[in-house]
Amino acid sequence: MKNIISAFTTLFFYLLCVFGAAALLTASAQTAAAKEYKADVIAEIENSDFNRHVISSCISQAQSAGYTLTVTPSANADGETVSADVILSYDYKMPVFGIEKTHMTRGIAR
Repeated sequence: MKNIISAFTTLFFYLLCVFGAAALLTASAQTAAAKEYKADVIAEIENSDFNRHVISSCISQAQSAGYTLTVTPSANADGETVSADVILSYDYKMPVFGIEKTHMTRGIAR
């Protein structure tokens, strides 16, 4: 009887470790995907020379992809846009541990 309890305890511990590792890998993949998406948005904004239509298109595409994108352009003394602060909010989920938060990643388009 003692061996059966020990075997099931060990099996339970291993299963907990496997599901925990899977949750961590999934959360890490979500973070990597969000950072890659942010880098793509920054490149698109820079390549368009801060075109307002491109920025609004990026914001709407981010919403359809499940992200929240905020772009804050900065202008120089002549009124010309020279940079933009890009903030991408994404959901960080690990259901095994009951963790669900919103994280943000920031970048600057120049």
